[in-house]
Amino acid sequence: MWWVGSAGYYSWKTWRIQKKTNDFQNALSQPYREDTYGGKTPEETWAMFLEALKNKDAELAGKYFVVEKQEEWKKIIEDTIKDGKIESIIQNSSVLRHDHSNDSTAYYFRNVEKGGKSVSSPVNFILNPYTKVWKIYVL
Repeated sequence: MWWVGSAGYYSWKTWRIQKKTNDFQNALSQPYREDTYGGKTPEETWAMFLEALKNKDAELAGKYFVVEKQEEWKKIIEDTIKDGKIESIIQNSSVLRHDHSNDSTAYYFRNVEKGGKSVSSPVNFILNPYTKVWKIYVL
């Protein structure tokens, strides 16, 4: 009879460990599940991002980035607005060229003026698998 109790205890203990693991994974994915800022295409997300920049809304513009980079980019955008350089950024970013795409990542380039020369700068987007909106991953 002791093996029945032992097996029951082992099953209960395994269930508790699995429940804790599931709760932990859910807590980690929660910000991604709630992140609805972005478009159905990378181009749509980019247009929304540029519109937020034009309105000098750093809070909103930052939300178009992947969750883990939103605060960092919000600060960068705020500093750019304070420095009076936002118009230059918008002008350099208005044209986006598509380079390559697959199911979950899209690669684009934008022209940026540096030292009097126009150079290509990458812009990468990634699809949020929970909300199905495209997010800026690299800029």
